[in-house]
Amino acid sequence: MDFFIIGDHDTVLGFSLSGIEGRVAKDDRDALAALREVMDSGRVGILLITERYAQALRSELDNIMINSRYPLVLEIPDMSGPLEDKITISDLVKTAIGVKI
Repeated sequence: MDFFIIGDHDTVLGFSLSGIEGRVAKDDRDALAALREVMDSGRVGILLITERYAQALRSELDNIMINSRYPLVLEIPDMSGPLEDKITISDLVKTAIGVKI
């Protein structure tokens, strides 16, 4: 199974330099079309999607995460940085076990 990224031009370009295939989305509709292609292909094991597009496609992504074994969906910041009010993994760990990493 493969990695795949959906995001803005700069983020997809950056990941392509490490050999990860992806699709540049120009808007939310484009990102949704890319997500549906990924799901139809059945060959993606880990889907990286920028937080901004993930936020726009929240119901679709939640459905995938609840009802599908694959792909594992990871939301990442785009080249503009993380979204404000987004809970980070460090915050989750600190809340869960009381240790700041």
